[in-house]
Amino acid sequence: MQVESASQTQSRRAFLKRITLGLAGISAVAIVAGQPKPKAAGGNGLPGPGSIFEPRKEDLRSHWTQKPSRFRLR
Repeated sequence: MQVESASQTQSRRAFLKRITLGLAGISAVAIVAGQPKPKAAGGNGLPGPGSIFEPRKEDLRSHWTQKPSRFRLR
């Protein structure tokens, strides 16, 4: 009797282990398959020079020079 219950416990544990590993593998494959594919080497999606979305150097400079004055010591 004890041998039979021990073998059932082992097989149940092995079954649950296989199911868990199988579901983890399927999840990993689904996540990798759902990732967007990388674009061509030169196309990083950023606007080129002269774009209306490119910040001007003066704006960047004034932004970073005003940044420390925003912090107040109380």
